[in-house]
Formats: sequence, structure tokens, C-alpha cells
Amino acid sequence: MNNSTSETFLASSRIIKEGLNNKISLDEEILITFSELIASEPTSHLEYTLQNYINSSGFYKITYLDMNGKGIDSTGNPANLTELPFTDTALTNGQHSNSPAYHGNSGWLEIAYQTPVMKNDTQIGALYAQRILEDFNSQSLFMFHNGQGLAYVIDSDNGEWLITCKGDRGSDTLYGFLKDGGNQESTLLALQNAISEGKSGTITIQYHKTEYLLCFLPLDTPYGSCLITTIPKSIIQHEAFDLLDILKVLLLVLLAAGILISLLVAGRQSLKARSREREYREKLFENLSTNIDFAFMLYTPATHKTELLSNNISEIIGVPVKQALKSPEIIFQYFGPEMEEMGDAFLNGRLTTQCLQECKIGDGPDEVVRWIAVHMIPADYNQYLAVFHDTTKEHHMRETLADALEQARNTNQARTLFFSSISHDIRTPMNGIIGMTNIAMSNLDHPEKVSACLQKILTASDHLLALINEILDMSRIESGKINLKEEQIELPTLISNILSFIKPEIQRKHHELMMKSSVLEHDTFIGDALNLQKVFLNLLSNAVKYTPDGGHIIFCIEELKHSQDIADIRFIVEDNGIGMSEDFMKRIFQPFERAEDSRMSKTTGTGLGMSITKGIIDSMGGHIQIESQIDKGSRFTVEIPLKLPPDSTAKPPFFGRYPVLLASTDTEALDSISQILDGTGLKTDWAASSLETSAKVAEAHQNQEDYFIIIIENRLTPLSGIETARQIRSLKGGSNPIILLSTYDEEEIKEDASSAGIDGFLTKPYFKNELLETLMNYMPTEDFPTLQPPSYVSHRLAPHLSGLRILAAEDNELNREIICELLTAKNVQVLCVENGKEALEEFEKSAAGDYQMILLDIHMPVMDGLETSRSIRSSSHPDASVIPIIAMTADVFDEDIHKSREAGMDGHLSKPIVLEELFAIINQFKEGRKGVEEKE
Repeated sequence: MNNSTSETFLASSRIIKEGLNNKISLDEEILITFSELIASEPTSHLEYTLQNYINSSGFYKITYLDMNGKGIDSTGNPANLTELPFTDTALTNGQHSNSPAYHGNSGWLEIAYQTPVMKNDTQIGALYAQRILEDFNSQSLFMFHNGQGLAYVIDSDNGEWLITCKGDRGSDTLYGFLKDGGNQESTLLALQNAISEGKSGTITIQYHKTEYLLCFLPLDTPYGSCLITTIPKSIIQHEAFDLLDILKVLLLVLLAAGILISLLVAGRQSLKARSREREYREKLFENLSTNIDFAFMLYTPATHKTELLSNNISEIIGVPVKQALKSPEIIFQYFGPEMEEMGDAFLNGRLTTQCLQECKIGDGPDEVVRWIAVHMIPADYNQYLAVFHDTTKEHHMRETLADALEQARNTNQARTLFFSSISHDIRTPMNGIIGMTNIAMSNLDHPEKVSACLQKILTASDHLLALINEILDMSRIESGKINLKEEQIELPTLISNILSFIKPEIQRKHHELMMKSSVLEHDTFIGDALNLQKVFLNLLSNAVKYTPDGGHIIFCIEELKHSQDIADIRFIVEDNGIGMSEDFMKRIFQPFERAEDSRMSKTTGTGLGMSITKGIIDSMGGHIQIESQIDKGSRFTVEIPLKLPPDSTAKPPFFGRYPVLLASTDTEALDSISQILDGTGLKTDWAASSLETSAKVAEAHQNQEDYFIIIIENRLTPLSGIETARQIRSLKGGSNPIILLSTYDEEEIKEDASSAGIDGFLTKPYFKNELLETLMNYMPTEDFPTLQPPSYVSHRLAPHLSGLRILAAEDNELNREIICELLTAKNVQVLCVENGKEALEEFEKSAAGDYQMILLDIHMPVMDGLETSRSIRSSSHPDASVIPIIAMTADVFDEDIHKSREAGMDGHLSKPIVLEELFAIINQFKEGRKGVEEKE
């Protein structure tokens, strides 16, 4: 048991050693990666590059030296080979290596990694990274068994502490610490010799009058160091109690066997006495086996006879007792081939040492699978003892724990990769914000430069806020707290916004975005616009991100069916990008998952986008389907049911039997448009090419049956729609209104189209209401039913706030300054206070009408915003019930807004404050609560 305890603790210590080695190996891989990257960097960028490496890796210092031994470090100071505090191997010998621990400029113990820098198979310099040893000190690695087990790293030569998990140990060396604990000199000397000789093992020590087990393992890095782990001996020995219970039972069995042997030696007793004694032993053995979960068999190989066999053998293994007594080999046959060798040695007297093996029985289709532990022990007098124990529960428990451990490891690894990635993604915009702020501060006399810097700061801030929102969204979805709003969704506006977001990246990568859709019956729905936009943005941005330059992306929208108040909308995003493996498609919706693919090594991402997308779609009652092949692309199909507004079934107008020419290669879209036009009385004709279009226009004019309107797709062949329009304008009878069907790039072609004689535009996806509205502009009479005009025109609020008096409470000084500056710039009189108590006191002492609005931060000391709002509403002030109170907070979820409403607040401004939203809500409430409610 002592040997097993030592081996168990030694194995646990090796796991800690492996964890430390993994951290060091990761540092080495990072430095090698840096050396490969820095070989391609211009010399003028070295300082900036080294500083970026520091920010992304956590090293204390990184130094680059050229082949002359001269260079620069990450602090911008010049560096020289002779000034290195450790022995060089990378520059002089071209070898990777790690240094022993040394006292560096940081004031801490450090180690240095070094690697040569190669360019075109030629060494051009060397890279050195210095790491503070305490960086490796984490409780998850250096503490175990709920803090009872501790780990340290010492110098193998003198025992000095290199890494300690619990601060000062009271002595500078391990041996001094052990001596103070009352350990003998001989123990210390034996331990010191073993460590200095690079051995590994365990030893018992004394600490606070308690026996501890100390394990020592030599480490490769830091060079010349050793891992020390300690744990109270009683803790680890507790794990052997189950084995001790078995040994107790075995001792009882051996005792019974000893009694049996003693009785056999006393052969002078009568046969009746021996028989009586045998009956007694068998009865005792039967009682013993009946009351425990073990079955025993005592066997004499010389006579091939089973001396004793527990009656519960049939319950544990399933072998009838009488059959097992007659043919003991049948017991081992139940365990299959894996027990064949051990069983043969047991039955034929070749067993020389104790054996333990766990075997599975019950492989049949109608059998219950069980696990049995078999202990075989050579006893005295050439007899063998076999102990059988059902370990099915323990086996399943171990499997469950192993699965849980593996899942925890995978989750931790995924989270580690996620935090590594998100750390980089967050630092990038933060670096831009700090850098542009410094540049602006240095150019205060150059307004153009300051303005450009501020614009870049806003862009970086938006990116940083998007990252934070993505993490918060995932947290909400994982906790099941996602709440969907019911608001009006203008689908054309939504799609236009999405395409404007991804358009710059599409143009940068020279992608071709193809919009496919028939004419949609409805353009307005009821649902959560923001979450729907997130779904589309995630899918489209992924398609752009993972499609190589010059690729094709298809965005298709279809209205499948609808009832009186529900429409099922299908969205398809398809690309010819890098595709996904079948294995990754099974894991794509799990949080923090990213495919391990060299083709996307430079592609940033958190691994949360698809998990968020799936969570939103599920919450909306929809579903998503994925089809993908490696190097061929991916196809995402989303179907979501959306509510229709009450007035969504307006009857179309009747235009009359005017002829209309439709020219396009997209027969599906033309068929859909034709059906809508037929319903308005218009007579449609089709053309499939530019040549056919021009010919039909000329023929119609010749027959004095000119088309009333010509609708042309820009992707017409062999001439484009614009060139076809230009050709039509040159023909006799080519004065008809021409409407161009285009994709999302209307603005880019608008000038060229206008010069070619195009009168109007329709962009994909096509909506019925928009189509009819466009045609109505060219009708000869105005006696048609008025269609509901599109409501998806964006506009900015023009605030007229001069003369307003506002009371604002904000505990953060910087935020307080920002809100005051923004409002003062619009001639608003603002009184800013630091907390809710001051705001309440100022309001209560003011006269009626002194303030037209109150802005309250939610989280403030002394009195928070919610309590302040409730106190204002319950006060005796004349304006207590009518003055608008607006919340300013980073709490942006539905339940947060509900809490502020319950506290008497009228509006909710989310931080960071957006200028347009601030002025919009002030405009909305500047006339007071009652006026606003009447307007609504």
C-alpha cells in the first residue's frame, strides 16, 4: 500500500510537471512563430513589432539581435550580445535553447527563451524572450486536492526557491525549510543527493508535527531546476481505503485457510472431528461470503480441487455453484480470452505473484454488461485464492468521471483559445483608440488631423462595442435569458443596412455578390429587427470572411407561404469558399468552436457567432440547415416565421392594359414580376437578351404599339442593361420610361445609368409594394388608389433644445463631463451632480418648472438611479409626477428596461451614449410626460 501511495502521488506530480512543460512549450512555439514573422518585417518597424509581440504574448521583454550582435529590445532601447544576462546559443550556434533561472531587470527571477531568425534558409539574427517565472504560478497548476497539495520549483544545485505557490516559505532554500520543520539531517542529505543527481521519487517528511509525502521530479526548463510537490500522507492514503477493505477480507480468508491447514496437520484427530470442523469452516465461510459483496474460491492446483467456493459466486458471475465446484475452469471461461492466460496459470499452479484484472462479462444481445475485478493470490501450502468483486458501478463511475474530465478539458481548451483570440481582438481596437488619441493630442493645431483621428477612434470604438456585445449576447443565450422584441421590421431597410455593412469588405476582396429572389408579397413584418439583423450579418460576414478573393456569394430571399397573420421567410447564404469538414459541422453551433484549419490561420473570430446565430433562430421559432464541402463552399438555409402587420393585405391598384416589356435572364424573377403586373391589368412581354430587347422595342414602334414602360435587368447579355438602354434611346420610339433592375450596387452605377437614359431603379430583393409604387410614378392619370409609401427612409433628428434646463446625475467624472459638453453645445442648461442623493436634494429645493428633464445613471453610490427615481415620484414637489426621468445605463436588456419603468422612469439611454439617440429622446420628452403620452 505504501508503494501504491508513492506511485499514485508520483503520477499526480508528473501531471503537474506536464502542465508546466505545456506552458513552457507554448512560449517556445510563440517565440518561433515571432521569429518567422519578424524575418519578413522591415528593420524600421522592429520596435513597433516587438512591442506588439509583448502585448500579445505576456513576455517581460523581447530582444532582437542581428548577426553583428547589435539590435533593439521591446522597450526601444539598443541591445548588445555582450549585455545579455544569460549565455547565448541562438546567435553564436544557431540553436534554440532556454536559460537557467536568473535575477533580471524586472526584479524577479526570469528565464530566457532564444531562437535563431532565418530568412530564405539563412540566419539573419536571433530573437530572445524573457519570461518572469512567477507568470507560471497559478493555483490551478500549483495547488491540488482542494489546496492540501502544494507544488514548488527549486534550484537543483542549492535548493533555492524559484517558484512558490504560497509566498514566503520562511527560509531561502527547501533544505532550510525542512530543517526548520524538524526533519533529520540524514533525510535532508538523502533528498539533496537525489535531487542533485537528477533522480525522481518520493520521501516522507515532517511539517507541523504531521507526516507529509514529498515528491521530487527534475525539470528540463528552467535548466537545472526540480519540481517539488507535498501533500499530507493521510490525504493520499485515504484513496487506498477500498484496497485496505479488500485486504481485510483477504486476511480473514487467509485466517480461515490457516485454520484449515492447521486442522489438516493435526491428522491424528478422528474423521468425525475433522468432518465436524470442516462443516464449521464451510458454515463460517458461507456466512462470511453471504454478508459481503465479494466471492471467494480456494483452489489446490496439485489436486485440481476447489477447496472452498462462495455460494454468492452465482450472483456475482452467474456460474451455478455446483457446476463451478465440478469444473472450476468454467469460471474463467465466462470472462473470455482476456482471462485465458491468468486462469490457466491459476488452475495449473504457475501463479507466482498477486494478479489483478478487471474483465467485462455479458456481451450477448439480451445480457446485462457487467464488470468484475478478479484478484488472484498465491496462498500457503501451494493453494491459490481467487477473489471476485462486481465493479460495474465503480467502472461506470470512472467512465463518467473520465468523460466529464475530457469534456472539461475540451471546454477549458476552447475557452482558453477563445480568451486568447478575444484578447487579441479587444486589444486591436484599444490600441487604435489609444494610438489615435495620442496622435490627436500631438496635433491640436491641425484640425484636419484631429478630425481624422477622432473618426478612426469612433470606428475602433464601434468595433470594440460590437465585440463586447457579442460576448454578452452569448452569455444571455447560454443562460436562457434572451428576450425578443415585437417591433415593426422594414425588410428593405434591414437588408440595405446589412449590405452597406459588408459592402466595403466585399469590394476589398473583389467578391461578386448575387442577390436572388422573386418579388416578395410583403415588405413589413413584426419581430425583433436587431436580432434578425445579427443573424444575417453573421452568415454574410462569415461567407465574405471564409471565401478567397474573387469568390462568389449568393444571398437569396423567398417568401414561402403565409397565413392571415404569419409569413415564413427563407434566407439562403451560399458561397464558394473554403468549406467545412463534416466533423466541424457537428460542432459549429457550440460556443468557442473554431475549425482547426491552416487556411484560416489569419482569420480573426471568437467562435461565438454561429452559436449566437443558432440561439436567436431557435428563440424565434425558426431553424437553420448547413451544407458544406471542403474547398467547394458552404450553404446556410434559414427559415423564420414572422408576424404580418394588420394592414398587410392591401388590394393592388388597376393600371389598365398598357404594354410593358420585361428584359432579363432571370426567368424566376420575371415570372414573379409578370404575375404582379398581370394583377394590375398591365400587359407584359418578355425578352431574354439585349438584342431581343432592342428588336422588340423597334418592332413595337414600327407597329405603333410602343411599350408604355421597359424594365431591364442590368445583367443582360451580350450587352448590359445600361448599354441596352443607351441603344434603345438611339432608336426611333426609344423615349419610353426605362426602369433598371440592379443588385445592391445601385449607387455605383447610378451616374452611368442616368447618362444612358435610365429613369428609375429597382434593386434586389424586389418587393411588391415598391414595384407598384415605382410604376405609379409613370402612370398617365392620378386616379389610382394611393399606396402606402415606403417607411424605410433614414433621417437624422434636428434637435431644437435651446433654453432647456436639465438635471443630470452621473458618478463617473469623465461621463459627467461628456454629457455636460454634449448638451451645453446645444444651448441646454445642465446641472450635473455626482449621485442620486444630490439629484433628489437639488430637485426638491427647486421651484416648479425650473427643470424640464432629469437624466439619471442607474449605478451610483449613496443612492442609485432606481431609488432616486422612486423618491422623486413620491416627493411633494409640484413637478414630481410630470417631469420626464431618463435612465442612462449600460444595463440594456429587457428586464433592465422593465425595472427602470417600474421605478417611474420614462426613457432608457444605453451606454455608450450615441449623440443621435440622446437628442432624439430629449426631443421626444421635452414637452413633458403627458404631452408625449397623448402623442403616442
